[in-house]
Amino acid sequence: MKKITFVLLIAALMSLLTSCEVNWFDKQYDVPWWMIAVPVVILLAVTWFFGGKYIASKEYACPKCGKAFHPKWWNAALSVHINSDRVFKCPHCGRKGFCSPSKKSKD
Repeated sequence: MKKITFVLLIAALMSLLTSCEVNWFDKQYDVPWWMIAVPVVILLAVTWFFGGKYIASKEYACPKCGKAFHPKWWNAALSVHINSDRVFKCPHCGRKGFCSPSKKSKD
């Protein structure tokens, strides 16, 4: 239900943006909304991808079984965190909770 509400809100906002006024060196231009939205979305997607790759390059240790693992990059990019601890599901024991980075990393 939350996703549907979010998508409808974004669609409503996008329909309101038919054009944007851009000031460039004391000249005013009318540009379509998508000429601003598309680069912003691409920049956010690239940042999310490389951030997830960087976080996934670190090795995390499960507090229950003590085994180390590397999370998938999309799980790492979407994980909840407090400082360097992140919420992951351990592939060995199945515990889901905060995991701390171990001393080793793939770097």
